[in-house]
Amino acid sequence: MELTEAIYERRAVRDYTAQPVGEADLRAVIDAAIQAPSGMNRQPWSFVVVSGRAALERLSMQAKAYLLKTLDPQLAGARDHLAAVDFNIFYNAPVLITVCATEGDAMAVKDCCLAAQNLMLAARERGLGTCWIGFAENWLNTPEGKGALGISEHCTVVAPIILGHARAFPDATSRRPAQVRHIREMEAVA
Repeated sequence: MELTEAIYERRAVRDYTAQPVGEADLRAVIDAAIQAPSGMNRQPWSFVVVSGRAALERLSMQAKAYLLKTLDPQLAGARDHLAAVDFNIFYNAPVLITVCATEGDAMAVKDCCLAAQNLMLAARERGLGTCWIGFAENWLNTPEGKGALGISEHCTVVAPIILGHARAFPDATSRRPAQVRHIREMEAVA
């Protein structure tokens, strides 16, 4: 698959087979992630790979409990969904890769977002599905969540991304046309 195909075909996958993701695939997507640009080449990222549905189910239950206690009013409509016993915020994927900022500034977070995009595109190129799980971010950044991942209190979980073999890839959704405004140098009037 060419890069442009991966860009156009990458979509959030929320239904996975039980097939495990091989070590070669995990290494390849992380290797692609670290090729992302970073401000002043600081490369302020680290990765935590959580494998296995039982481990992800435990993390899901802890994250859901935290979310239900601290739910933002804007997400009130998600309360019933989060409270459902059979809802796993990781959609039963076999792997979670968290992209973590190792430095505490806004540029490090942006750099991790670039790494996450590379990771997701590399996964799609390899025939794997991904989904950035925003519901997991707040809990994973608590002391309990960081403890579950074994990361330093100084790290920030930026991008919790599930990874696995998709049962099916969602169809592309339409995109609004880009809003583009050109500013061109004007010739000096004599």
